[in-house]
Amino acid sequence: GTISDLLGVPRAQGSDRQWRTIDAAVQAAAQSLPPKARNLRVYFEVSRGPYAASESSFIGESLTRLGVRNVVPASLGPFPRLNPEYVVRANPDVLMIGNSSMQTMVPYPGWSTMRAVRENRVCVFGPGDAEVVVRPGPRMAEAARIMARCLVEKAR
Repeated sequence: GTISDLLGVPRAQGSDRQWRTIDAAVQAAAQSLPPKARNLRVYFEVSRGPYAASESSFIGESLTRLGVRNVVPASLGPFPRLNPEYVVRANPDVLMIGNSSMQTMVPYPGWSTMRAVRENRVCVFGPGDAEVVVRPGPRMAEAARIMARCLVEKAR
């Protein structure tokens, strides 16, 4: 089934049990967020393009479970390539950058005008964390904790 495909673990080897463990951990990460982190509007960039994670991606579903709102709708497909101006107009509260090659955060035109950038509400995940958050699989619980940590730090 889809769960065993997503986790890369055959059902016979316990993908259902593993999914329940991940599900519980994602729920715990969501419950760890302070009230001011809930309903934040988030933009998650998977890679330079910008390629974003929409509501319909596994990353977007994790963000939804964490109680935040993705500024990229499911109707655009799971990982759409966007015009940087789209993100400027969406004006998210928090930017999450899942591409470790963007450590330098070379800005797109207009991004310096966004509140998230001006108020330093940007999480650029380092190589280790980036690898976890942008790949579906057994470490999705860890990915949720990494994203929750960003939200706690930036929810002020």
